[in-house]
Amino acid sequence: MVTQQRVDGASYHVTERAAWSPAQFVAVAAGLVLTVIGGVALARSGVHLSSSVIPLTRSSVAGLEFTSMSALIQLIVGIVLLIGGAYPYSAKATMGVFGVVLVAFGLIVAIDPTAFATMWGFSTANGVFYAVVGAVLLIGGVASPVFFSKRRTVAQQSGVSTSEPIAIQPPVVVAGPVPAGDQTTVPSGTVGAQPVQHV
Repeated sequence: MVTQQRVDGASYHVTERAAWSPAQFVAVAAGLVLTVIGGVALARSGVHLSSSVIPLTRSSVAGLEFTSMSALIQLIVGIVLLIGGAYPYSAKATMGVFGVVLVAFGLIVAIDPTAFATMWGFSTANGVFYAVVGAVLLIGGVASPVFFSKRRTVAQQSGVSTSEPIAIQPPVVVAGPVPAGDQTTVPSGTVGAQPVQHV
């Protein structure tokens, strides 16, 4: 956004760039990883919503185990992170929420993977993966600042005064013997002249 300001008679163009944060890059990177892995797993297992079929839809991507349900959920989480990374404050908020959820969920899966083996198809590796991704999101969202950029350029200079102060000359002193009472004076009305004194 470009605005115009006037300061001390000078006209300035002020260019304000959109705010940004390193959290946006972290959110997009994490979202991209989750989206790609979830999408590949969903493509391999197929989309099945029946509770009797889901346990049979097994797929493996990058050493992680999925069913069609867990692959679909991970794909949705990745897309939400990608959308949230569009703006600095939404990126920080999205990373904070999903960071906490993924850390807690990942630790639960890593501690007891058998409880998530049937419908989710998870193993210990899935729990560790989610805990690490969640920790990265949480730390990145909290530690990343938001940067603002503003640049001002002079567009026009006006109203500059070129007048200079008038210097007042000091009295002229003439050395040498002068008869007493002899002093040269300047007629009244003469501007800028100074009396000449004899010593």
